[in-house]
This record gives sequence, C-alpha cells and structure tokens, in this order.
Amino acid sequence: MKIALTILHIAIISFCAWTYAKRRKAERSKLYWLSFIFHVMAGMSVGLVYLYYYSSSDTWLFFNDASKLSAFARENFTAYVKILFDFNYKQNLPGLISGDFRALIFIKILSLFCFVSGDMYWVCVGYFSLLSFCAAWYLHEMIIQSFQNSSAASALAFLFFPSVVFWGSGLVKETLTLASLYFLSGVFLQFVFNKKIDVLTWLLTVIATTVLWALKYYWAGVFFIAAAALLTVLFFTKRIPGVEKYSALAYLFFFATIGIVVSFLHPNFYLHRFLEVLFSNHEAFVRLSNDNNLIHFYQPGATVMSVVINSPWALFSGFFRPMVGEGQGLLGFIASMENLLILILFISFLWNFKKRLPITILFVAVLSYCVVLCVFLALSTPNLGTLSRYRVGFLPFLIFVFSYKNSLIEYFTRKYFTQRR
Repeated sequence: MKIALTILHIAIISFCAWTYAKRRKAERSKLYWLSFIFHVMAGMSVGLVYLYYYSSSDTWLFFNDASKLSAFARENFTAYVKILFDFNYKQNLPGLISGDFRALIFIKILSLFCFVSGDMYWVCVGYFSLLSFCAAWYLHEMIIQSFQNSSAASALAFLFFPSVVFWGSGLVKETLTLASLYFLSGVFLQFVFNKKIDVLTWLLTVIATTVLWALKYYWAGVFFIAAAALLTVLFFTKRIPGVEKYSALAYLFFFATIGIVVSFLHPNFYLHRFLEVLFSNHEAFVRLSNDNNLIHFYQPGATVMSVVINSPWALFSGFFRPMVGEGQGLLGFIASMENLLILILFISFLWNFKKRLPITILFVAVLSYCVVLCVFLALSTPNLGTLSRYRVGFLPFLIFVFSYKNSLIEYFTRKYFTQRR
C-alpha cells in the first residue's frame, strides 16, 4: 500500500513540476529540470545527513511531531483544525516534543503534508523540495527579466549554490522561510519595475508574508525595512529633482530611520529586548559549542557599543568562515571550500567594481539587507556550523551581488556553456 501511495505522490509531484514548467514556459528548459532534480536530491540529502551524521535531528523530530498531529487529525479532524488556527490550544496538543512557538507553527504546516502523504517522510520532502524550487525559479525569472545578462549569476545564486539549496529544500524551517523570501523578492521586483501583479500573486504574497514573519521574523523585519526604504527613495526620486544624485545616501538615511521607527512598534524589536535576546542566544551557543567551532568576539555583551565594535568581525565571519583549515569534519570541509569560492567571487567582484558603476539603489538595498542580517546572525549565532545553515537567509542574494557582471562568471559561462550549444 505504501509503495502504491509513494508512486502516486511521485506522479503528483512530477505533474506539478511539469504544470509549473508549462505555466512559466520552461518545459523544454534543461536548466529548469536540472535545478528541480538538484532541489529534490538536496532535500533528500538533508534527511540522510540528519539521520546518519548529526547527533541532534531537527528534521526527524519535526516530522515525528507532525505525524502525531496528522494521526490526531484522522481521529478528530474538527479538533485538528482548531489546533491549526488556535494557538491558545497548545495544552491539548497530543504529546508533542517541540514546544518552541516557531517550531510549533512549522510542525502544524508540516502536519498538513503528513496528513496528505500518509506520514511518509520522503514524500513530504518531495513536496517541500518542489515548493522550494518553484519559489527559486520564480525569483530567477523575475531577475533575468529585470536585469540584462543576469541568467548565469542568478542560476548560481538561487538555483544551484550548494548550501543554499541544501538547507532550503529539506524538512526544516529554512525551506519554507527561504521560499517565502524568494517569492516576496520576486513580487517586489515586479512592483519596482511596474509590472502587472495578478490577484493570485497578491494572495500568495499575504501567505508568504505570514509564513516568513511567523517562522523568521528577523528575516522579515530586515527585508521589509530595506524594501520600505527603497520604495521611499524611489518615491522622492520621481518627485524631487536632485534626489537621484544622492539616492544611495538617501536610502541609508531612510533605512536607519525606518529601522528606528520599527524598533518602537513591536516588542521583538525594542532595542533593549533585542540586544538582550541577541546576547542570551550568543551565550547559549558558546556554552554548547566546541571552542574551535566558535566565532570569538571582543567582550560580547547586550550593549550597542559591543555590537558596533564586533560588527566588522561578525560580517567577515558570516561571509567567509569557516575558511580552509577551520572546518570541522566533512561538512565543515565542504563549507570551507564553498566559502573559498565566495571569497574568490568577492575579490573578483572588487576587481571589476568599476564595471558595475554607477551603483544602483537596488544594489545598495540588497547589500544592506545582507550586511545587517549577517552581522546580527553572526553575533547571535557564533557557532560556525549552525551559522552556515542560518545564513541562507541572505547568502543567495550576496552571491548574486558578487556574481552579477563579474568577469570571472562571464568567462566561465562563455567557456563551459556558450561554446557547447
């Protein structure tokens, strides 16, 4: 019976991928199908790595809890629906291990896939990988429509960069949050470039915003601050002569101003609370981590001065560490080799910096998002292994910034792809 159900779900997933390809007019695109297969394989790999490599097993714990909820749904569907939408109903949840609020939301979402799949882990992975891929392909399309000669850089950043696809395709929270972030970024590009947005896209935007905020509110916070600052600058640029000349400075001003305003609007962003949470997370990781796998900061504490002093090292570590020789074990070695590639891309990006002039306001917005999120993630999560997973919230955007109009990428594309057509 399970074999028949598995075959059925494989057929459904394949049909959905084909239907989406036809909708995006990509059914004959080798890039599309290679990326889809890569996402599915990456999602499967996450389950295998957690099963055989890591001592802690988030993905399997989440799945087990979600399976308990789906089993409960088969017994009492009405009560199950109430559980999904009533977050004060926690005391009646049937024996869940995970108690964290965000983990609980993820488990509830995952339980829907468990309910449909008959509690089959690998089938759920297939659906998650499909969702992740569709969002990545959507953003890839929006980028190549908005920026000339950006296909290679976008494909590398959003479709094939190993750690991004790995952590963004399995049964982990990052899959849903990264898919939401990709979709919102694609919609934002449509909005900025005055493209028509249909009703379905707006509806999905609401869902993606809700998921992103519920699971990774700090990703959402930085993203929407950057988006609001960019839209504010574009608004004044069209109406006040001379603003365009200083648009980068205007953006930084509005980014800081909106950030300060937002810090008064929600308890999670109150400055004292934010710094306390950041420092407490830092201390928790220090206690649980091997000293060789830590980012060591200068007198870390819940103060603005500590953040300012340690930000440059946090930024460097978040972008480029672990470096070659620092990685612990096989996954650490793979991460260090990937970071070597990022460093090479960065050096090549600086070497070709004049080629990118003038710097667009959109470039500044994307870079500011990456820098701010990187700094706070590195400060709150000083474990290099864990940071390699958490940084997928900004890493693909950073890779695109480093790769777009990069002569190294252009040379590689011409030599190994263009000539073979």
